[in-house]
Amino acid sequence: MHLTMSALILAATAVTAHPGSHSSRRPPFQGDFTINQYQLYPENADFDFKTGKLYIGQLWNASLGIYDPYTQHHEVVDFPGISHNPLLNMGGVGVETRTGRVSIVANGPLEFPTNGANIAGDRWLISYDAKQKKEVYRVNLTATSQGKYGGFQDVDYDPAGNTFVVGSFPGTLTKVSKDGKRVTPWYLPATINSTNKGLTGIATVGWDLLAYGDESGELWKFDTRAEKGVPTVVPVSRNHTFAPSDAIYLPLKYGNKVLLVAHSAAGVSVFESKDGWKSAKYKGTVPLPQLDPGTVLVAPVQIGDGIYQIFAYFGDSGLGGQGTAGNRTQFPFHDISDQVDMLLGKCDKEHQRRSEDEEIPASHWYYKVHQRRSEETGAVNPASWYYKGQERRDEAVGEEIIETAGWYYKGHQRRSEQFEEAGLETAGWYYKSGGS
Repeated sequence: MHLTMSALILAATAVTAHPGSHSSRRPPFQGDFTINQYQLYPENADFDFKTGKLYIGQLWNASLGIYDPYTQHHEVVDFPGISHNPLLNMGGVGVETRTGRVSIVANGPLEFPTNGANIAGDRWLISYDAKQKKEVYRVNLTATSQGKYGGFQDVDYDPAGNTFVVGSFPGTLTKVSKDGKRVTPWYLPATINSTNKGLTGIATVGWDLLAYGDESGELWKFDTRAEKGVPTVVPVSRNHTFAPSDAIYLPLKYGNKVLLVAHSAAGVSVFESKDGWKSAKYKGTVPLPQLDPGTVLVAPVQIGDGIYQIFAYFGDSGLGGQGTAGNRTQFPFHDISDQVDMLLGKCDKEHQRRSEDEEIPASHWYYKVHQRRSEETGAVNPASWYYKGQERRDEAVGEEIIETAGWYYKGHQRRSEQFEEAGLETAGWYYKSGGS
């Protein structure tokens, strides 16, 4: 094990913890930040909300980074026979929140550059106990695949603690028991051809596993309790055209109702489901910021209260040749929380808003001249009235303060609950009594 230190460069200050915060020990945070760590080169990451640690798959050196954004400490964990091995890279990372264990996938350096034409060599799933600082088990995934399929790149868990590993050449799912002793080819396509790129990302919610990246361009759902994986298609509305993608992610802050998909050269696509992922709606895509040549998006991740983009810097010149670590030191993490919230119709800090699914207290906000609109219509000018807490006042007619306990605004229409008014369709949100 090798320990190093790094500095955190924050572009935003920490915010105070609030009820419902996922980290029980430290306040969450948002805002762009940069990890200053030589040869970090992240390929994937996952955040442990209990400990406040960010676990990073360090691509070229095939090691695990453990970053604490509050103490600015960065620990590098090397795995004998894997780390600093030119025949292996580090890929997907997943934290099992019930045990605190971390799973890491080590794949080959040629699988993705050759689009599956070269998948030769041993590929590994490692289970690491971060509390005890020791490796729990190591599974040779190639022993199960018999070298016929590969591109293993992401992991997630079911409620029983089983680990699922997604492979992309072709699209496969491998199930590993909690103790690492039983490895099962859980889902395989009808034809095994390693040059047919398939699934690229998985995310679990309860016993359901969502998967994306198949050549069909569809979002799939699996029941992880089944003996073998059988996909069902999740219908997606708004005719989204899927671009080449990498990891997918269900942010905890949205109650597993929002799915983020990393489209390598396009940005993070946002999907929402209100029926337990029986169907989904495409909400839009958060575009990429200005990037260096060769830099691509590989994963979205929630860190504290923020939603971040993770980039891989494939354009850097490797110090040991192509496919090796360069001399980069600064690795920015770009916060896209506000953009995602806008696509979902959530509130921002200045103008709090309540959706029908998630209430947001609004005891000290008001609208006056600020334009308010539904997603389906143009902007609306509120003109001469405002809201503050549970009060409404029309200045145009000298109206006294009016309690608003019995009505709400939805879109730009007002509905009184005291009367039998039909629901008013707008963009799926309304204002009511200061959010109460």
